[in-house]
Amino acid sequence: MANGIPSSWLLALALIASPLAAQAAEKPAEAPARRIGIIFGGGFEALDITGPIEGAKTTKMAAHYEWSFGVRPFTKKTWEERGLAWETFFPSARQVADSVAAKLEPRLVRDHRGIVLYAIIADEDPFLTSAILSPKLHERFKESLGDRIHVLLLERNRIYLFPATGGALEEFGPALVEEYRQARFPVSLEILLLDREGFRVVGELERPGAGPESLEVEGEGAE
Repeated sequence: MANGIPSSWLLALALIASPLAAQAAEKPAEAPARRIGIIFGGGFEALDITGPIEGAKTTKMAAHYEWSFGVRPFTKKTWEERGLAWETFFPSARQVADSVAAKLEPRLVRDHRGIVLYAIIADEDPFLTSAILSPKLHERFKESLGDRIHVLLLERNRIYLFPATGGALEEFGPALVEEYRQARFPVSLEILLLDREGFRVVGELERPGAGPESLEVEGEGAE
C-alpha cells in the first residue's frame, strides 16, 4: 500500500494509463509552422488555397505549411484562423522559393558533343517545386539551357528542364509520361515556359484522347 492506496489499485491504474499515454504519443499536439510556402499539385488533388497559373488546366499552385511531421495544405479553416491572405502570404512563399533555388544541385545530361540536352533536379525538400517561383532558377540555367526554358513538374521531388528550342523534350516525351504514371507524388504533365517574365503553361505531354505519348506545345519558338 502506498499513500493509503492498495498496490493492486496502483497496478490497475498503471495498466490503464499506459495505453492512454501511447495514444497521446500517437497524436502529438500540432507545432507552429516552420515554413509556409507553395507546393505544386495536380488537378486530382483537393486543395483549398491556390493561386493562378497562366494557361494551366490541371496544375495547381497551392499554399502549404510545414510542421514537425511534414507538410500540409492550408484548408480554408486554417487559412482564416491564421488571418492569411494571398497578398501577404506570397512574399513569404517567394523567400522559401529563393532559398530552395539557391541550394539546388542539378544534374546536366549532355549528348556526345557535350551539348546539354536537359537538367534534372531531385531533392527531398517538400517545397522543391516552388523553385520555379524564384528568378534565381532562370538565372541559374539560362547559360546552359537558353533564355527560354521548358519545365516539367512531373512529381513533387523531381523537376526537368529542357531548352525551349530544339526537339529534346519531344524525344524524351514517352519516358517522361511513364515516369509521371509511376510517380509517388505526381503533379502534372503540363509544360511550363520559364523566361525572364516568369512562367506560364504552354502545353502538355499528354491530353485525354490524344494518344499515350503526344506532345503539344503552344507558340513553340515564339518570342
